[in-house]
Amino acid sequence: MITKDKISHRRLLLFTVSLYLVLWLAELASKTYAVLQDFSGDNVTSSFTENISLGARVIGPAIILYILKLMLIYALFASLNAYYTILATNWIVRRYPSKTQLAPAIAFLAVNGTFLGAVYGLNAALYPASELASVAGSLTFGAGVEVLRIVATSFLVLYLGGFFVLNSYYARKPAMAASLIIWAGLLLAPLDPAFVLRKTFSRETPTTNKGPNVIIIGLDSLNPMHTGYFGYPLHITPHLDSFLDESIVFRNCYTPIARTFPAWYSILTGQYPKTSGVRLNLTKRKYIKSANQTLGNILKKKGYTTAHFTDEVRFSNISSQDGFDALRHPVMGIKDFVFGSFHDFSLTNVFFNNPLGFCLFPFLDGNRAVAHLYDGRYFINDLISSIDRLSRRERLFLVAHLCIAHWPYIHASPREFPHQPGADPVMQLYDSAVSRVDEELGRILSALKAKGLFENSTILVLSDHGESAEGHGSDLRDPGQNRTLLAWKPAGSLHHREVDGLVRTIDIAPTILDVLGDGLPNGYASDGMSLRPWLDAVERVDTLSPDSVIMETEFSLDTPGGIGLALQSLIEQGVRFYEFDREGYITVRDEFHDVLIRRRNRAILTPDWKLVRDVIIRGNAEDVRTALYDVRTDPLCKKDVSSGMPEVFKDLWDRLSRYYGSEVAPRASEVGGRS
Repeated sequence: MITKDKISHRRLLLFTVSLYLVLWLAELASKTYAVLQDFSGDNVTSSFTENISLGARVIGPAIILYILKLMLIYALFASLNAYYTILATNWIVRRYPSKTQLAPAIAFLAVNGTFLGAVYGLNAALYPASELASVAGSLTFGAGVEVLRIVATSFLVLYLGGFFVLNSYYARKPAMAASLIIWAGLLLAPLDPAFVLRKTFSRETPTTNKGPNVIIIGLDSLNPMHTGYFGYPLHITPHLDSFLDESIVFRNCYTPIARTFPAWYSILTGQYPKTSGVRLNLTKRKYIKSANQTLGNILKKKGYTTAHFTDEVRFSNISSQDGFDALRHPVMGIKDFVFGSFHDFSLTNVFFNNPLGFCLFPFLDGNRAVAHLYDGRYFINDLISSIDRLSRRERLFLVAHLCIAHWPYIHASPREFPHQPGADPVMQLYDSAVSRVDEELGRILSALKAKGLFENSTILVLSDHGESAEGHGSDLRDPGQNRTLLAWKPAGSLHHREVDGLVRTIDIAPTILDVLGDGLPNGYASDGMSLRPWLDAVERVDTLSPDSVIMETEFSLDTPGGIGLALQSLIEQGVRFYEFDREGYITVRDEFHDVLIRRRNRAILTPDWKLVRDVIIRGNAEDVRTALYDVRTDPLCKKDVSSGMPEVFKDLWDRLSRYYGSEVAPRASEVGGRS
């Protein structure tokens, strides 16, 4: 016989499931609309449509599985809250018999109102870049993040407190045990229990590492001028500043290209992009000429254990072919792009953006590409655990590439800093990201010291390229884009010194090989030079400084789609100029490879002068403009002095054109003057 209680319980379950189904569909519709808005232009839509069918075939099954997981998660919380509502209804009926008729409605509103208030509040406080954050923001009338966090946390504590109390009084033991286990798992997951247990119960074993080790820690997009060491007024880089105070700091280091993959290949090979063949982010492997000449390959042959860690692969495709025994990377390819851009749901954001969620949604695991949710601490947890294992190897070569400071800068729990004179007011979110990457650096350095690897390792902390309000890789006049951080701690010593001479990231690899004492391998073609004299503090070393650095852009503000690229144009570039194979890996289309190389801007920088050659695109027409700047008096390159310095112009132009050859195809007006 079906009792009234059972009917009431079924209705509560039906209402609750319906509520969470509607919420999920509303959030799904909101995110779908936001994504479609990004592809609303005619050119973008047509290019996107050409690829959508192939994309559906490649990741169609994964999309279906993804949707099923989301539905199960919302069904789980619907069941938990229906169960909670039933317990609350029973409590109201027993305590207030006169409210029997209203008890289900009161319990339903109280339970779900408290829970959803906590969820949307925490989502807005922790992930303000989430599409859903505006919902809570509007309901709290723009309350500050900290206030919102406190209120939302209070709601969650109230919700859970009532849940546990009602469970203990009214629940049957099997139901109580199951619900408490679920909530225990959800609440413990953000603490990363596996990492905590490894750290707590790890056995102290004698290290077998003998060194010398080589460790490169790359802080993507870090502009040195945003560090306290270089005088930035905000206190956002205490760990980095301390490291710089104990290291040899090269104050004027430049990358030949301010794009992630080409910049890193120059670091790992000691070669200009033209020499290595790596001219573009996500270039096809067949264009790489120096895949067997990276530090990974060379040191691996010398008996080093090699490992590469990064939390961003949208712009880079470092692989095992580059000489690394171990790779700790996010999911690479079209899944990274699609799921990373789309994943934004209240319940998964709040309860599954952690190691438990990584099991369900692997694309979240250590993936800075999911920018609106990215925290970074779990990636660093994995890196620290790996440092523990690597410390038992005889010699190691470790590269850690940390990308939270990369565009678009958004990340979980951004920080706000009080205004300070001299701080960049348009880069507040960037400064927040820099402060987060500084914390990550501090944890890595502490782990190296704890495992005895700090002393016997050559440790480099660097940035692959810089950053400015315009971004990077777009403007060769802007010193903030190509100027990089480079700090060097030699193995076995701690002493601080500054080097003011011009150096380049292509000098890093030959210096490492020189310091290790084995010399350059046969057939190793390096465009850089060893910086060992600076490390050894040889007298009159400035006379050995490189006389120039050759630089180029990838996509600039003027190429390939015309001046002033908006977000829509950037998306069009991604759809039009890139392709993905049946495995889902994204690369530049062959038909655009040479076009994009021809259209890039180029420059040559000396300690005194900078010559910049721009290719301006207007439709299908290409115009070339070349200018000369005196960087001693005009570091921001505002005034072209080519007409007054024809000899300097001709000397630098001849050097640039000899290097690039047919790629620059000089016009007569370029030689000896500005075109």
